[in-house]
Amino acid sequence: MSLIVAGIEMGGTGCKVAISGENGRYDSQYSLQILPTTSENTLNATYNWLGSKKLERPFVALGIACFRSIDLDKTNLNEPIAFETDVNAPTVIEVALQGDASLAYITIGTGVCINLIIETRSVHGLIHSKGAHIQCQGLSIE
Repeated sequence: MSLIVAGIEMGGTGCKVAISGENGRYDSQYSLQILPTTSENTLNATYNWLGSKKLERPFVALGIACFRSIDLDKTNLNEPIAFETDVNAPTVIEVALQGDASLAYITIGTGVCINLIIETRSVHGLIHSKGAHIQCQGLSIE
């Protein structure tokens, strides 16, 4: 069974797309960073790049990590799709690789975001944790 998977990460500062090797690991020759312009341009570039590479490297699943909700049109894709937020996705991988059952994952980038894993599952729904945007002031001695 093929372990080739494709991944899309849409964070606050850009979009990264990659297709793994046969072993399921990252392969820099099959990766693309898209600088943000408009949503339409980013999505078109992502879709076109994946379509052009699929013949060379036929992926069997697609994972999407995105900072906001998207309107996913599954009619053009024949692969299973996993969808998660850009904060929760790396947390799920961290738990899988480290074997931890519960943890808090905090990212500091364009905002401060938090994901909680409790007994190997991300917290979702009404109690989803979010650090939101927090302004950091310098000390008066700086």
